[in-house]
Amino acid sequence: MIVKPFRGYRPRPDIAAKVSLNPNNLLSEPERRNVAKNNPYSFAHVVKPRIDFPEETSKTEKQLFEHAKLYFQKLYDEGILVRDEVPCFYIYRLSMDEHSQTGLICCLHLKNYLEGKIKKHEHTRSEKENENVLHIQSTRLNSNPVFLAYPAINDIDKLVTSIAEGKQPEYHFFSEAGVLQQLWIVNDDGVVEQLRQLFEQRVPVTYIADGHHRAAAAAIYAQQMQKEQSGIVRFEDYNYFLTCLFPSNQLRIFDYNRVVKTLNDLPEKEFFRKLSEKFEVEEASRTPYDPRKPHRFGMFIGNKWYKLKSKEGTFSADPVGSLDVTILQQNVLEPILGIKDPRIDKRIDFVPGVRGLMALEKPVIKGKAAVAFSLFPVTMEQLFAISDMGEVMPPKSTWFEPKLMSGLVIFKMEV
Repeated sequence: MIVKPFRGYRPRPDIAAKVSLNPNNLLSEPERRNVAKNNPYSFAHVVKPRIDFPEETSKTEKQLFEHAKLYFQKLYDEGILVRDEVPCFYIYRLSMDEHSQTGLICCLHLKNYLEGKIKKHEHTRSEKENENVLHIQSTRLNSNPVFLAYPAINDIDKLVTSIAEGKQPEYHFFSEAGVLQQLWIVNDDGVVEQLRQLFEQRVPVTYIADGHHRAAAAAIYAQQMQKEQSGIVRFEDYNYFLTCLFPSNQLRIFDYNRVVKTLNDLPEKEFFRKLSEKFEVEEASRTPYDPRKPHRFGMFIGNKWYKLKSKEGTFSADPVGSLDVTILQQNVLEPILGIKDPRIDKRIDFVPGVRGLMALEKPVIKGKAAVAFSLFPVTMEQLFAISDMGEVMPPKSTWFEPKLMSGLVIFKMEV
């Protein structure tokens, strides 16, 4: 991996908790508006400028991105943000409950992405890519690192651990989600060079855990800039994007569960009959029911939990076909409940397992949903295997937790 230190912009440590923010998929826009309303320091004004405009404003209005650019400059001019004097790497540790993960914030050359060395497992949507590209074009900012995983390397682990244990972190605070955020600034030339060489020599590929659209937008923007310069590929800032690399053995993937609002006009008895064609269905002995192995599902309907076990021959043995999210989609959601595209169908919601199974029960009990399903989580091994094949997972297959904060370390393209 071609990694690069950079002169990061950072919030002052004393107000970092007010500036940095949880990622987009943890808050809706109304919630973000409410959080940022009384907090002029929040980086939400930069990364989600629409919160400062009427709700009917289009997501691609030029004035949004100009506002984001000016707001970033305002935060810097007022001393809310500071900038490192020399290029740095940043060691970033997140701790939640009894789990912690420690990664390296750096810039990665887009050559890695374009050559397939940064592997993907999701399709991206052009409208979301376009929104991100417009933001980069106006602000020239990357403030939410693309979350990457790599197979653990002992020498890298030892060096990163020695850095973190060798001094107190420059940042130590809890996010609104209750996750401990710690950041070490690595500006020693010798250590920076050690890290750079280790990643270049020992990490041939990485895998996107979260941030497919941000990575794609960075690549689109770089290609636009190269075209403007007659296709000459230089080592300019626009050829890099902000990432945080974590060893895969420190990461946790949670189950990503489903809540469906209707039974597609089926009587409950008929729904169970159709279900029994592909699954062994029985009332669960433990409730709420969380599957402990693949190809088992929990189902909450009529205020009861049921255990579903896939029947032999009802799913493919290939890496994508054998995913539980695929099995549920192909055997229940589409053929029985009529949900062909879960990305756009308003009858389905997705609930990360980190919120607990009570979050599946509540909408059903309140009559806001008809049925909910709990799934066994995707494994890192499955993610790697599917990415290595160049295949993609169904939408909403993985939920990594804890999430990376936005606006904690910011990369601004200068050249």
